[in-house]
Formats: sequence, structure tokens, C-alpha cells
Amino acid sequence: MVKVIDVEKALTLKNTLFIDVRAPLEYEDGTILGAKNIPILDDEERAIVGTIYRQENPHEATVKGLDLVSTKLPNLYSTVKQYSMEYDHIVIFCWRGGMRSKSVCNLLTMLNIDNIYQLKDGYKSYRKYVIDFLENKIERYKFIMLHGLTGVGKTHILDQLEAIKEPVLNLEEIAKNSGSVFGDIVFSGKPPSQKTFESLIFHVLYNSKENYIFVESESKRVGSVMVPDAVYNQMVNGYHVLIKTTFENRIEVILKDYAKHLEVNHSKIVASLNHLRKKLGNESVNNLINKIEEKDYTYVIQYLMEHYYDPLYNYSIKKYENYDLVIDYEKMEDVIPILNDFINNMFHN
Repeated sequence: MVKVIDVEKALTLKNTLFIDVRAPLEYEDGTILGAKNIPILDDEERAIVGTIYRQENPHEATVKGLDLVSTKLPNLYSTVKQYSMEYDHIVIFCWRGGMRSKSVCNLLTMLNIDNIYQLKDGYKSYRKYVIDFLENKIERYKFIMLHGLTGVGKTHILDQLEAIKEPVLNLEEIAKNSGSVFGDIVFSGKPPSQKTFESLIFHVLYNSKENYIFVESESKRVGSVMVPDAVYNQMVNGYHVLIKTTFENRIEVILKDYAKHLEVNHSKIVASLNHLRKKLGNESVNNLINKIEEKDYTYVIQYLMEHYYDPLYNYSIKKYENYDLVIDYEKMEDVIPILNDFINNMFHN
């Protein structure tokens, strides 16, 4: 008999693998974080079965589905059998806990793989759980938002905090975009879908053992995705820390961040500069493109900071007049001890 498990219980299981048996396009749109995709129907086959279901009847669709699935069963069995020896629990799901996941679980159970579970109500229940959590269950988290002009090293500070096991929600890393006109240059890999972005935020918060979490100041849109309303509101209503340093330090940080990406992303950088023609004027942008051709990156960074980024970020910085903490550093390593003192005073006393 197939064992059925609900999403709340499934997320608490240790050494667990989720297997998504939906078609690849469904999987790419959003899945349970870390799930393996073993589709029993590919995208084209799923469309064929769906057409038969709508134009003929469910029985004919089922017969066609069985015919298409039959050739995949040996590989499905051997793959899951191997996973079952590596993991204590295998949780299989489709869209809403219907025929696809049930039939796979029935087969594997009959073939004596006994640590198999079917996810009750499928991916739909996971998605509902994520949305409910992000909308209604994040009041316990106090966000500590780091503000500052471009180049003060907010992302580096988050990395250092994460390295010492402090809770961090790095929205730019999750979104694969630094939230600026050059936002995708330093990241590799495909940006997440909105559903995946929300799942990644959910898992960071869900697994956090603290009631506070560090985050960088962001607008609601980060690249191609949006921070959920309730999460953004919780960020705004948290603590606000302003990071400051010298202009020279900021240029050095930006050069360090972008140096290895500049030449390989030459066309992207030029395209991004062209998007700034309305704001900076044609003459300035043409000059910046010439400087890029000459590899005079320091000039470009300095110009953009003075004429584009600083005016833009000064506006957002002034939205929070009464900062809970202001850190003006000479050396970035001095920042973490100050933040540790802040945490201890706010949360550990």
C-alpha cells in the first residue's frame, strides 16, 4: 500500500529526496527545492495525452499515457532504486497528487522499494504552504537591512556574516542579479522563475534558527523577480544599518567585484551603458563606451558612481532618516565586530 505524506511532515524528514515526475516545463516553472526531475511524460507527450483527454475521453488518454510511459519504467525503477539506498525517504509528487505520482508510487512499492511516499496534493500543496508561510508566518523574523552607496561592500559583509554562521538572506544571489543596470554581469546561470525565487526565500527563513536575519537593502524588484509583499514589508519594518566608507574604498570594492567579468561581458556592458543615454546623455555614454574600449575601467566606475549611482542611492538612503546603526569603516573587517555587538545588544541580552 502506498504511504501518503503531507507537505508539512515531509519537510521535517531528514535525509530525504523529493522526486518530481511532472514534465520538464512544469519542473522548470517551479518545483520543491532540491527535487530531482524524473518525468514520466516529456513535454510533447504530456501535450498529446492532454489533447486526447479533452477531445476524446479520459479512458483513451489513460491508455495512451500507459503506452508512452511503459518504455520508461525500467530506467525509472533502476534510478529510484539507487536513490532509495542513498536516502532514508523518497517523496514522489506530481501537480496535485494525482495519477502520475500515485501510479509511480504503486509500481515502486510493488517492486519492494519500501521508503517511498506519495506527497499528498502534490506540488500544489507545497506551493500553497510556501505562499502561506511567506504571507502569514514571518512575523517572528526581525530583518536587519544593510544600506549604503554602491561599492560600500554590502554583499561582501553578508558573505562574511554567512561565513560565521549568522543568518543571511542574500536576495541578489538568489535572484542572480545585483538589482542594477549592470545587475546580471557578475552572476552565472539562469535566473530563477518567480516561484523558484519564492521557494528559495522560504527555505532560508524556514531553516533559520534565529529570530533575526541580515538582508541587503533592495527595491521590490530584483532583476526579473519580485520580493513578496509580506517579506518586503517585514524588511522595511526591521532594523536599518547604514554602511559608509571612503570613495577610494568603494572604487576598489567595485573593481574587485567586476574585474574578472569585464572583458568577457564587454557587449553586455556596452548594451547596459546604452540604456543610460536618457539619464546621462549621448555624449557621456559615448565617452564611457570609448573608455571601456580602452579598458579604463576605473574612470568608468568613478563616473558612474558620481553621476548615476550616488544620486540614485542617496534618494533611497534618505528614506530612512533615523538609522539604528551607522558604520563608517576604513577596513571592511572592522564591520563584523560592530554588527556582532549590535546583535548581542538587540537579541541576546
